[in-house]
Amino acid sequence: MIKKYAVSAALALLYSVFYTVIGPMILSQNISADGSMIIPFIVCFIICFLFIRILLFLKDKLGIFDKRSRITSWLDKIGNRRLFFVVWIFIFLSWVPVFLITFPGIISYDMISQLDSAANVISSNHHPVLHTWLIRVFLRFGESCFSSYETGLGFLSVLQMILLSYALTRMILIIRKHGVSDIIVIAVTLLSAFWFENACLSVSMIKDTLHAAFLILFACHFTEIVLSSDEYRGQKRNYVLLPLVGFLMFATRNNGLHIYLFSFVFLLLLRIRKIKKSGRFIPLMLVGILPVILFKVYTGPVFSALNIEQGQVREALSVPIQQMQRVAVYNMSELDEADREKINFYIDSLEWIDPYPGRLYTPFGADPAKSCFYSNNYNEDPAAFWKFWFKLGRRFTKQYTVAFLSNSIGFWYPDYYEFAYVMFNNYSPDALVVPITRKSIWAPEMMTAFYENLCMNGKLREIPVIRVFFVPAYISWALLCVIIYARKKKAYFTNVLPLFLPHIAQFGIMMLCPISSFRYAWPLYLIFPITIIGLKNEKVQ
Repeated sequence: MIKKYAVSAALALLYSVFYTVIGPMILSQNISADGSMIIPFIVCFIICFLFIRILLFLKDKLGIFDKRSRITSWLDKIGNRRLFFVVWIFIFLSWVPVFLITFPGIISYDMISQLDSAANVISSNHHPVLHTWLIRVFLRFGESCFSSYETGLGFLSVLQMILLSYALTRMILIIRKHGVSDIIVIAVTLLSAFWFENACLSVSMIKDTLHAAFLILFACHFTEIVLSSDEYRGQKRNYVLLPLVGFLMFATRNNGLHIYLFSFVFLLLLRIRKIKKSGRFIPLMLVGILPVILFKVYTGPVFSALNIEQGQVREALSVPIQQMQRVAVYNMSELDEADREKINFYIDSLEWIDPYPGRLYTPFGADPAKSCFYSNNYNEDPAAFWKFWFKLGRRFTKQYTVAFLSNSIGFWYPDYYEFAYVMFNNYSPDALVVPITRKSIWAPEMMTAFYENLCMNGKLREIPVIRVFFVPAYISWALLCVIIYARKKKAYFTNVLPLFLPHIAQFGIMMLCPISSFRYAWPLYLIFPITIIGLKNEKVQ
């Protein structure tokens, strides 16, 4: 009996520690506990433990992971092919109101710099070249065919809506195929259609949208490889689709390559014995390497021929830059002259700028610190940088830990949601090199205010229960719970854990992001339904 409740108690304890102790300390930047935290901790632990046990009881009692005969027979009559198009069209049409309100789309986030590149010269991969090139193509298409940049970008919004709704439909049919209850399948369909973040981000001119679509498709392919490898290898089209989806996932967001490699490398390690006994997997392994080779050619010789530079390395170093900057701000006097010179070699002290008294450091976002980082000095000798970073970390472990937790706070602490919003309003046309204005096709005042309120109103993130859909920390805790409670399945490490590899990789990417923005957690929300298979399915070929 004790063993039965031990996991629930451990999870409740872990959540309570982060929610009532570590979270408030990091938020206040006062790294010390006091007696006032004891009562909130106890209350949180009891509520969390009871919630988990009730949830597990309802899961077993109601059998929500079991097939329902009436619903299943009704959906079976429709047929998989027809059902696919019904779901796809349903999701797409559900997003049309936002498209009509925001036409040609939401012009925010990185569009100031991307429009500049698209309208002039694409010379850097800081923002993915493929996405910037698409913006250019649709801008020129709109100008030449309709004398309207907005119309061209409107077609790009439609393309994004089509691809994202297609990917979600593919995922929904995958989880149904692998035994997830049709009640959950219908719930996922409704959430995919009516969750306003999907609608708004589907028409946002950001790289995240196309990347999310290709990430979902990759997760679907990976799920099939994990659960039905014989069937997957028997379908020749997969030998074309997997490299194509993989390459597009890399090309629309640079860290897509890391998710792909992490997933396949760990799948290989977890299945090494099975793979060694069979040569049937060799063709699939060769095809799996192909998109990596194509991407290296694309970012190597192709970029060189087009005079396109890679993005600065600092974009991938948010965490170490924040950690070193924190030491420079709080512990500079404790360093010897050689270490102070070394820090100044990598990070600008800003002492020459009047408004800043010294180092530019904000705990909850790395962009200010990154702007002070000398990427060229890093590139001279990366090994020397990491050696120095490690040396500082051994001495200032606490500062490194606090810097990491501060920068990622929104992904694990539910009471921090400053950046858990979705942009709805456009940049001013005056800020854009190509003046783009919103030309709504249909925009009732009440509905426009409704979506703007959902996207930007922080008060909604304080409401119990529904805040789960607004605050990214909850998806991290949900993933942890699913991974732990799926452990009871047979051959967990070879048959079940591999299902979660893309999700674990995406979570890792989130934790290394420059800021705990909702849009960085959004892909994990989108592919999360696949994890439900791990609570149900035990068959693996």
